Amino acid sequence: MENSTVRISVGDMEAIFTAILLKNGFTETKAKQCAAIFTNNSIDGVYTHGVYRFPRFIEYIAKGMVRPDAAPTPVHKSGALEQWDGNLGPGPLNAVHATSTAMKLSQEFGIGCVALANTNHWMRGGTYGWQAAKAGFVFIGWTNTTAIMPA
Repeated sequence: MENSTVRISVGDMEAIFTAILLKNGFTETKAKQCAAIFTNNSIDGVYTHGVYRFPRFIEYIAKGMVRPDAAPTPVHKSGALEQWDGNLGPGPLNAVHATSTAMKLSQEFGIGCVALANTNHWMRGGTYGWQAAKAGFVFIGWTNTTAIMPA
């Protein structure tokens, strides 16, 4: 039996994801950041939120469920707590922003809590845990989802 496994280098995977995102309305900066998240999820072995999920992400862009040009905007701020509107921007990029914001808040207040509405799937939650951990922070993150997942 012949091995049908296709292997692609990390650099090639990220470049292909970037090119596709650029064709779908992303700026170069956002395309590279989003492509890196999908690539890292794949190379970390979480294919369900990397290479396997990427076609659905592109489909959601085409359907208007993900707006490549959108960015989060603040709704309410009160000390260490903030609410943001994701404006249907790319979930992974919205989550990176929320995590960065929470880290900044925690530097000022000792804790940072960010709520994000009107966004879409953030892919692998561990991505943002690693983002925080690499910067020396503890991260507790949660999301709601469709009824196919237990709370």
